[in-house]
Amino acid sequence: MIVDSIDNLRDALDEAAESCDAIITSGGVSMGKWDIVRRIMEEEGDVRFWRIMMRPGGPPLFGSWNGKPIFGLPGNPVSSHIVFTVLVAPWMSKSMGSDEASGPRLANRVRVLMEESLKGAPGKLCMRRISIRQEGDVMVGSTRTHQGSGNIHSMVAHNALSLLPPDTDCDKGETIDALWLC
Repeated sequence: MIVDSIDNLRDALDEAAESCDAIITSGGVSMGKWDIVRRIMEEEGDVRFWRIMMRPGGPPLFGSWNGKPIFGLPGNPVSSHIVFTVLVAPWMSKSMGSDEASGPRLANRVRVLMEESLKGAPGKLCMRRISIRQEGDVMVGSTRTHQGSGNIHSMVAHNALSLLPPDTDCDKGETIDALWLC
């Protein structure tokens, strides 16, 4: 853990860049006064992107620090987990030479019949936590808990993420794409 200090963070990032293949941080990438990972990256690093159109997990950062790739994950636990699953893990797998089609992965894309409606997100890919179960030839999805990005229990209670396109809600009985977490 790094104290909220630009100097301490710089020292930690420099040390990580010397001894690691990639750097992953959690927290400090949003828009607040104390979001110093984003601030130091904008001032001294090389930011390739910051913020993406997904919910939860919208403020991740990717770039490089002293030539090493750096992923800045959001501080909320669910957001951080989802960003790692959909962005960081596939990048790591590919950079280690894994074949995307046959190599190991953290999730499989599937089609799911939803038992209840899901609210999407305006202008963003919406990844609600859902539970998938097999019923005959059909995969059925449902939600079990509150969906807030700080609700870590929602990750334990569910085994998948909806993939609702931007500006799209799901009605009960609709079939949607989902990531079934392995």
